[in-house]
Amino acid sequence: MQDKYIVKKKGKDTYQFNMRVPKALAHLYPYKTYITRTLGTSCIKTARIRRDRIVGEIAAQKESAYSHERGAFLAFVDTLKEAKQEARGNRGEAYYQLSTEDILDTETFPKAQLAASHSVETGIIPEGYRPTLRESLHSWLKRNSRRNADTISKMKSTTDKFLKHCGHFDVELESIHRKDVLNYIEQTIESYSVSTVSGNLSRLRTLYKHAWQIGLIEPRPCPFSDHDLAYYKKSSTQKAQLFSAEEVQKIMLWAEAQQNSMGDITKVGLFTGMRIGEICSLKAKDVHIEGDLMAFLIRNGKNGSAQRSVPLCNELVPIVKERLNIVEHEDLLFGIQGKKASRDFSRFKVAEITTDKTKRFHSFRVHMSTAFDRAGIRERTAAFIVGHKGGETMTYGYYAKADELHRLKEAIEKAVVVIKRDWLASTHHT
Repeated sequence: MQDKYIVKKKGKDTYQFNMRVPKALAHLYPYKTYITRTLGTSCIKTARIRRDRIVGEIAAQKESAYSHERGAFLAFVDTLKEAKQEARGNRGEAYYQLSTEDILDTETFPKAQLAASHSVETGIIPEGYRPTLRESLHSWLKRNSRRNADTISKMKSTTDKFLKHCGHFDVELESIHRKDVLNYIEQTIESYSVSTVSGNLSRLRTLYKHAWQIGLIEPRPCPFSDHDLAYYKKSSTQKAQLFSAEEVQKIMLWAEAQQNSMGDITKVGLFTGMRIGEICSLKAKDVHIEGDLMAFLIRNGKNGSAQRSVPLCNELVPIVKERLNIVEHEDLLFGIQGKKASRDFSRFKVAEITTDKTKRFHSFRVHMSTAFDRAGIRERTAAFIVGHKGGETMTYGYYAKADELHRLKEAIEKAVVVIKRDWLASTHHT
């Protein structure tokens, strides 16, 4: 990963930059599959510095880009309008004598060319080439460049999150309907607080209104407006409840059958009580190994108590070892973002287990806490392991010593025995 995009020129000792053209920037690099630039050096350290600068430039281009078909369409419209302007009043000049094929490049984005020609002739923008959400964001960012960095960052990240939910790099503003936003709320409310979701809707409303103010779209009801989140505020205060033994067993059967790392994530949740976001944020470098002991170093979390060391029970050690064999030091250990993992688990749970909102991935934390209690583990020790306030942070701390980690591991193993006995055994205690 350290020398990504760096290759040596054929027959030469100097390095060059080589990256596949991102789909979002395809209209900026016609006929090209790769972006290639000379780095002008035979020193690998210098090459890396110059590589990083180019990657930054491309990232900036991508950030300001919108739908590549829309971008190509606008470029072709400009070309046609310019030709038309030059030929104004003289039907013997370019625009009137040349066909669209003569004026435009017929081999790149042919559909966008035809749409541009139709639009210039009729004034109607065909579906598929209409103004987009990223286009509105790009315009808003240019007009609000003096806003504080936090506001600008949140506008970008909120747009990215909504589009990721939609499954597209960009979407037409007029294609966003109220039912799409309701689905977005339902999918995100389990992972975020009501206030966070409300803030996201407010920012998306701002972009929609901005698009109308600058004439990108005609006046129409905003799909991001007038959503009552009171129901979610009430339901979000409900505490997570335990799954039944039968439900836990069905979940673990599903986990065993998963081809991706969702099964591993689910097992880690059940046997550590970690939040799904904490599990998915782990990188390979966050696995601490000391002799026969293995632990997760949780660097960031929901609160100060979330920063902690969590030893792994014997059940999880081979799973994590296998992951370490296939991922790089800086890579996500399980390779799945928290939002996607939460969504995948939620879909399975609703379809196969229960629609009860109090039973969710977070319930595994309740299972672990209950298991600690039944195993007779001190409350402050249990609180530290699961990252609750009141944990023994003064005793154990983030970088716990070996003997401290062994004491924590003993507590976890006792809790795992209870979990297997009470929820995973075919004959179980109620």
